[in-house]
Amino acid sequence: MKKQFYFLFFLLVLAGNTVNSQTTANLFIGNLNAPNPMIIDGNEMYIGIYYLDKVIKVSIDNPTAPPVDVVTGVSRPYGLALKDHILYISEYGADRISKINLNVPNPAPELVINNVSSPLGLEFVGNELYIAANTANKIQKIDISQPAPQLIDVCPAILPFEIEIIGNSLYFTERMDGRVSMVKLNDTAPPTVVVQGLSYPSGLTSYGKELFISEAGAAKISKFNITESNPTVSDAVISSEFNYPSGLATKNSTLFITDLFAGSLLKADLTSLSVSDLNLKNTTSSIYPNPAKDELTIINPSSKDYKIFDMVGNLILSGKMERNRIDISQLVKGAYIIQSGDLIKKFIKE
Repeated sequence: MKKQFYFLFFLLVLAGNTVNSQTTANLFIGNLNAPNPMIIDGNEMYIGIYYLDKVIKVSIDNPTAPPVDVVTGVSRPYGLALKDHILYISEYGADRISKINLNVPNPAPELVINNVSSPLGLEFVGNELYIAANTANKIQKIDISQPAPQLIDVCPAILPFEIEIIGNSLYFTERMDGRVSMVKLNDTAPPTVVVQGLSYPSGLTSYGKELFISEAGAAKISKFNITESNPTVSDAVISSEFNYPSGLATKNSTLFITDLFAGSLLKADLTSLSVSDLNLKNTTSSIYPNPAKDELTIINPSSKDYKIFDMVGNLILSGKMERNRIDISQLVKGAYIIQSGDLIKKFIKE
């Protein structure tokens, strides 16, 4: 155990940072016919095809393979969220959330909840599914473990579009107002505007401590550092292939972008960008927040398995993370080392 501790400590000392600026997106898959936001499960990507009322699946490893229809008959699918191999779909055109079981062939959509006002972005935290209820001007949530889930108001929002949850912070785009706002989960404080002056901000995704935004109206991807109190927005990804970039998703250090009007899926390498506190010399993963109180988020994990050691090398906690999050509420206050795939990082439990 002592040798294991020294090995972890040695890797922590070696960790370095990589810095710089802007990158270019290149075409990955074309002819997708109005693709919307997507979600990645392993080496497969699920994409809502808005005007064709269906969700398709493409292979990240084999982009030349024809897309596969996963489910049809979902009305204007937009947001996608995945839990326990069940895919949840916001049907913007039918004011409802549906789900399909990916474990069965040719799954049929099942109703989760009706009467959601123009649902768009979806995000899970545990069993709670957060929803950007566009025309209700709210972020809402439901508990999917309940047999008849009910809508619960989280916070007011102005025509919210997309959601990204990082730690206990929920970020959302307010597209028509050209801004990104944020609310703390389980907090009664109203949302705050984080950045503004954006051109039709749509999709959101995070990498390291930076939040990426698809500015559909400006045909570019922007970013800002979420740890800064007054963050500055900068250009992150540009491309001559962009027409109306909408959905964003990351896998390891690759950013994927759907372009609604170009009907394409593009990708960009993020390792050349400035990413705060990412130890890219040894890993493309990081942790957030640090210090942490109840929950630790692994950003860009290379493995779902994790181990937590105390500072003398004793194994304290291990398991599989859910949605890149680890419950650390049972740990006593102090310093620990987490190991997950190629990530080895010291953190503080408050």
